[in-house]
Amino acid sequence: MLLVRYSAAVLLLTFGCGHSSDTTPDASAAPDAPREGHPPCMTAPADCAAAWEQAASDTFDTLVTDPAGLAAFLKAMPKGGDLHNHLSGAVYAETYLDWARNDGDCVNTSSYSAVNSGSCSTTNAAVPTSGAFYDSIVGAWSMQGFVAGAETGHDHFFATFGKYGLVAGSHRDETIADVATRAADENEVYVETMFNLAKNTGTLAASVWSGTLTAADLPTFYDQLTTNAGFANAITNDVNVVSSAATGYRNVLGCSNPMAPDACNVNVRFIAQVSRTGASDQVFGQLVGAFEMASRTNQIVALNLSSPEDDSASLANYDLQMAMLDFLHTKYASTSPLHVTLHAGELTAAYLPANSNANTYHIRAAVETAHAERIGHGLDIATETNSTDLMAEMAANHVLVEVCLSSNAQILEVSGAAHPLASYLAAGVPVALATDDQGVSRSSMAGEYQRAALDQHLTYRQIKTLARNSLEHAFVPGASLWTTVGTPIAACAATATMAVGDTPNATCAAYLATSERATLQWDLESRFLAFESRQ
Repeated sequence: MLLVRYSAAVLLLTFGCGHSSDTTPDASAAPDAPREGHPPCMTAPADCAAAWEQAASDTFDTLVTDPAGLAAFLKAMPKGGDLHNHLSGAVYAETYLDWARNDGDCVNTSSYSAVNSGSCSTTNAAVPTSGAFYDSIVGAWSMQGFVAGAETGHDHFFATFGKYGLVAGSHRDETIADVATRAADENEVYVETMFNLAKNTGTLAASVWSGTLTAADLPTFYDQLTTNAGFANAITNDVNVVSSAATGYRNVLGCSNPMAPDACNVNVRFIAQVSRTGASDQVFGQLVGAFEMASRTNQIVALNLSSPEDDSASLANYDLQMAMLDFLHTKYASTSPLHVTLHAGELTAAYLPANSNANTYHIRAAVETAHAERIGHGLDIATETNSTDLMAEMAANHVLVEVCLSSNAQILEVSGAAHPLASYLAAGVPVALATDDQGVSRSSMAGEYQRAALDQHLTYRQIKTLARNSLEHAFVPGASLWTTVGTPIAACAATATMAVGDTPNATCAAYLATSERATLQWDLESRFLAFESRQ
């Protein structure tokens, strides 16, 4: 069943000239009459669309020297999807503090870590509503006001999660609802969010295996795990977690109400986040659990290995974890639809041990050994062995890079010309912008777009392509709207009465009905028509 409805923008676009409106059209109006708030266009719909796109591009160019105006423009601009979103890091500290206060939690006055109500004391104070202590907590729980000194941005960023972890763990459904709300507010249609899943299977795996785990042990370990008497129950419990989250956040939003918020129309999917610093037996169990869950619920679409890639345990375990994914890729090739996206190449020499060569092969191993379909960050591509060939391989195999400009600048101090975004684009590697941990970073999807414009000097049409890429490479079922991104398939090509993104004709509507991906993409194009016609 398709989970995406045509947006209001689709339904408000006319056949005659592709005009759109924020209001219901007057039934008595002539078919080609321009709608309120949009310029008249008496030519073919595709010509109208091209003119409006040029107007938007021109407006963008004039706003590059006006940061406030550009921010407003980019917030309203359609953005497709956010493919790299860590759930616990997506919520702003102020929201977490509101929840903590309502729960009766307290915060340590020295470490700024949240504790439950039973641990409140003179050193674990009640959550304030404002003031110096409040500001200090926000600073400790995010990058707000951070200035590097004795503590690096890298260390401060990763330290935040443990400080508010108690609150995040108690408000899973609310965090997903918050992510969907922010996405709707920024004109996004899709989000894939990562959080810790398959924990029951991981715990079972740790109880099944003893001793050091090697790549050669994986077939035996897999057989022992999957034939264990508790395996089926562990998988069932893990699936129940996903199902609960999928309904829970919608209940928080009130999606069953007649006046449900726009956030209910954001398509949300889950990615199983597995900590790469965990014990190898538990990591393997969680990876198995993710593949198993995806064959039982379409709410989980992928897995990812998280935690700092330059952590000593991450570096030590990297090769084994790639071997795990290679093994499971073969095991589940015909039985699980699970996709793989991996943090890889989020490395710089400054944070690597002196003798490490991790930045010469992590991206290649993720692509070639672990079969990753997308790469998160990919910052160290220039130091990868034969990087030109690797990028050509990624381009040929349509391996997308999830680029998170704010966190790249904050964690590893990589920005401007030092960032590989331009290299990826020049090599034809598909790229999409993503938020990573927007609450911690104090950013947003619009903020990432603004960095792309001001720090990376991308044009409007380049950024528009990145938005389209996000849905082209989203882990949703169905064929694409495009033959190549921006060029529609024949069934949905522009006609004398229809622009791409306009109210679909019968042929196009029939095609969209077969594909959730194409429906999402058509929704994005309808939003672009509506947005660009106002510029």
